[in-house]
Amino acid sequence: MKTIKYFIAAAVFTFVSNSCSSDLNTLPDGDISGEQLNNDPSSPEKILGGIYLDLRSNGAGGTTLHSDFGIMAIKAGADLMSNDVIQSTNQHLGMFYNYEATNASNAASEIVWTTFYARIFVINKLLDDLQKDTGSKNRAIKGQLLALRAYSYFNLIRFYAHDYKDHASDPGLPLVLTSGNPNQGLPRSTVSEVYTQITKDIEESIVLLDSYARPSRAQIDQRAAKAIAADIFLQTENYAKAGQYARESKEGVALMTENEYTTTGFSNINNPEVIWGFHNTISTMSIGNYYASFFSMFDNTNEGYAGAAQIRKLIDKRLYEAIPETDYRKKVFNGSQNAPYTFNGKTKNYPPYVSWKFKDPSLFEGDYIYIRASSLYYIEAEALARQGRETEAKQVLYEIASKRDKAYSLSSKTGNDLLNEIILQKRIELWGEGYAWFDMKRLNIPLERIYPGTNHTFGRFNLTPDQFRFQIPNKEINNNPQIKQNH
Repeated sequence: MKTIKYFIAAAVFTFVSNSCSSDLNTLPDGDISGEQLNNDPSSPEKILGGIYLDLRSNGAGGTTLHSDFGIMAIKAGADLMSNDVIQSTNQHLGMFYNYEATNASNAASEIVWTTFYARIFVINKLLDDLQKDTGSKNRAIKGQLLALRAYSYFNLIRFYAHDYKDHASDPGLPLVLTSGNPNQGLPRSTVSEVYTQITKDIEESIVLLDSYARPSRAQIDQRAAKAIAADIFLQTENYAKAGQYARESKEGVALMTENEYTTTGFSNINNPEVIWGFHNTISTMSIGNYYASFFSMFDNTNEGYAGAAQIRKLIDKRLYEAIPETDYRKKVFNGSQNAPYTFNGKTKNYPPYVSWKFKDPSLFEGDYIYIRASSLYYIEAEALARQGRETEAKQVLYEIASKRDKAYSLSSKTGNDLLNEIILQKRIELWGEGYAWFDMKRLNIPLERIYPGTNHTFGRFNLTPDQFRFQIPNKEINNNPQIKQNH
């Protein structure tokens, strides 16, 4: 059974899970009561800070595996299930690449489930306690908590249910919304019901965060909430809202320069595009294991799993070849031949199609970037195109594509061809950032890794999108008699 405890000492909050279960009929126990919240006005902020910290920490998913390090692990795992990202050898995150992750007995299914449900438990308890105080400070805290709950359920529903389109009445997720303690676990609400709650939470958070000035990009402010909302409404085919929130979120945000994109821009939260992320330091990296981190897994130039252990991350050959030579995003990948590459004063020889996109000059202390403004250009462009506003869609696409490729000209495509161009540009821009597989599922695009000249490795097979659904982890099935398994 899972027990969640809160330990607060000075300004430090540490989340501790006594076991790896994620059963929904057990709610968090802890030493934070309504009375304590009233006596210590800083307590809600400390707990909220702990949630943000947990979402980037080793063990967030209730295991001791080095593939368990919060949001970035789940983003990385999802992209490894796409056509675009390849892992060279079957270790660590390889369970995503070869689709073993979808099985109820696989640790990955538990990691995804627990990472978000464990935080939802804490969020609900704090939300219930905050009902007693509606002051301006707690208004902003509530806004962040609702955004985090929406973000958590949004990730969960995309893993454990079929896509929203044509499956609205299918089984979704148990909707845990209070810190009450039912005698039995909850059954699965429908996909539609889950999305209704997600959209309710994220829109309420946007209102509550209207005047919140966050101390750093590690917190969700209104801009970040709108970015999350844009992705949610794209998924539910509310293209008017998706486009609106994407436009508003990226307004006034500068795009990365070529130097930032090709050097260490992806390990720096001060990258101008960062909408939401986490600033890592020596102290935050000491929570867990240095090797259980994104840059250990995805930076092929470092001394971690990808670099020293050579569990390489590669780009799919077809996608690499689709990038124009004039597009500087091509520079962060090797071509079809072995090639030397120098970083941090060290020159190494690299295999074909290896990635140099994610480079961290420190010992895995690089910052985590959850959402970049770039993603919002593609959401807005697709949303406009699907509303028949193709001239506007082409202009939005041009605004970012022409920054990356000086030879890019305003698209002349229409209909599905225009949509395909938007999606291709999105795949190139956001490679390895956790979007490709979710888009494949949303757009009903099959997994196709068997093709002439393929460079896929131990995950070389084809699958239809109906196979892009995780089973609910066995521990949840065993502890919750109300829940039904995916088959």
